[in-house]
Amino acid sequence: MNLNLLAYGIYLLVTFYITVIVGYKFYKNGIYLVLELFQNNVLGAHSINKLLLVGYYLVNLVYLAMSISLWPTLTSFPQLFQILFNEVSFILLALSFLHYNNIFWLNYLSKRKDFIKFLTH
Repeated sequence: MNLNLLAYGIYLLVTFYITVIVGYKFYKNGIYLVLELFQNNVLGAHSINKLLLVGYYLVNLVYLAMSISLWPTLTSFPQLFQILFNEVSFILLALSFLHYNNIFWLNYLSKRKDFIKFLTH
């Protein structure tokens, strides 16, 4: 049994769940935060929310492709679990950092009057 193929399958299932399901939940529930931050500007809030979702998908897909291409040949189950836990934990940590970074910048931009004028015109 090729352990790399098993690891790829497990990793793809986990990252698919993280990418699609969690990303959709962020998108669906995040619109309320974005609407509040941008003073109920519906068009601007939906545009920003869609951009955040696309960025989220791109970060996940790029990291997925890069990380799998750099994996060593796996020879044991402990090595398989170590690689899986390291890769999944890193992507979760990176996405958490990016999520809070996005919230910080959205909050900052929502307080700038010139940015609000840009969104409303």
